Amino acid sequence: MKIFGIGLSKTGTTSLAHALEILGYKTRDYPGLVHYSPGDLTSIDDSLLDAYDALTDTPIPSFYRELDVKYPDAKFILTIRVAEGWLKSCKKQFTQKLADKQNEAHTQLFMDLYGCAVYDEQKFLAGYDRFVNGVQEYFRGRPDKLLIMNVAAGDGWETLCPFLNKPVPDIPFPKANVTQIRWMSVNDLVDIAREAGQEILRVHNIMSANSVSQDSNALSWLKRFPVHLESTMLNLRGGRPVALARVTRAAQDVLIRRLSKLNPGIPVISSTSHAVPYTERSKWNHFWLIDPLDGEDGFASQAGEFTVNIALIEDQKPISGVVYAPISGTIYYAMAGKGAFKVESGGQPVRINMHDAGGGEAASSPGHKPTCLSQKAENTPATVSKALMMCMLAEGLPGVDQSMHHCMEWQSAAAHVVAGAVGKSIRTCNDNAELTYNKMDWSSECITVS
Repeated sequence: MKIFGIGLSKTGTTSLAHALEILGYKTRDYPGLVHYSPGDLTSIDDSLLDAYDALTDTPIPSFYRELDVKYPDAKFILTIRVAEGWLKSCKKQFTQKLADKQNEAHTQLFMDLYGCAVYDEQKFLAGYDRFVNGVQEYFRGRPDKLLIMNVAAGDGWETLCPFLNKPVPDIPFPKANVTQIRWMSVNDLVDIAREAGQEILRVHNIMSANSVSQDSNALSWLKRFPVHLESTMLNLRGGRPVALARVTRAAQDVLIRRLSKLNPGIPVISSTSHAVPYTERSKWNHFWLIDPLDGEDGFASQAGEFTVNIALIEDQKPISGVVYAPISGTIYYAMAGKGAFKVESGGQPVRINMHDAGGGEAASSPGHKPTCLSQKAENTPATVSKALMMCMLAEGLPGVDQSMHHCMEWQSAAAHVVAGAVGKSIRTCNDNAELTYNKMDWSSECITVS
């Protein structure tokens, strides 16, 4: 049985495609087209129609009549959306810049649907209404053939699964192309990580003040006197353990405050605040997973490195991540589909290429053995944070001494995005399964990179 998602772009087609994959259908989202003739099914590559159980998005909606004739047993799913939200998404997506990049076939298809190739509110709205009404009229009286879903309004498994005679999965219905979330700037996340990191670095420098050699020059000592005084006060209040708790709270407050302002609809889970019941968080499509201070030993040691980690989880997978090491000033960051980057202190972002990171054929060739993540790579101290170590291995730095056991989700999530962006995968040591997030408990894992 073939399944065709015939909703127009920006109506939840990517979410539907992911849901169909979860249900076991081999799915192709946005097949694209090389040439376009209205009513001519040869506009769609025959090999794609044969190879996939389900296809969604352009150009599938434009050929629902022809597909119904060719595949009489097929089922059709029309995704719809409230006009206001759909128009906002289209306005941001279908710009002149995008139109200039499209081929002639795509331009002709848009002219057929909307009467324009670039967003025009009135023409797009008229085209949307015309298309949806046409689908409903064509399938009138055949409820077994057509399902109408409004994913943005909350339609999910309970709507889709009965139509396909499938059991409801025990995971959230995917909402994988939420425009406001997908288009958040990674630069905002970098700024947030930096602010939180500076909270930690200030106290770390104070605690280290008495452990460094002192200049005998009286003027130099006097300039540093406030730092020494604050260090003494911290020691009187309990020393490093108290300082550690204090800076973790301070960094966490920064992260939660600023992430909540960035997108109030996304909940935050922290390494120090993760008691949300699974029955509640299992329904989340998106949440922030943060570690305000990864590498407590690094905080306690002058030779160590600690990090601030920010990850955005979407349907159990990390899609955006920032790892900031305040002492060195190094930042790693990545967004799904947009590559991974490294910024040295005071420098400009440099893309981490798959070749540099040891990706490509060598990493995926038969017999290639995944490398266990390490607590200590060449020329790095033993107290490096786990997230930073993962970024170093993703970058291709050599040398592994110890497997990384007891790695928590908030330690690996941000670095997981960096590693994934350069073609590597993070897997569990026990069963070699791809590491996922938001599991029932927050138990630690032993993980590998390959």
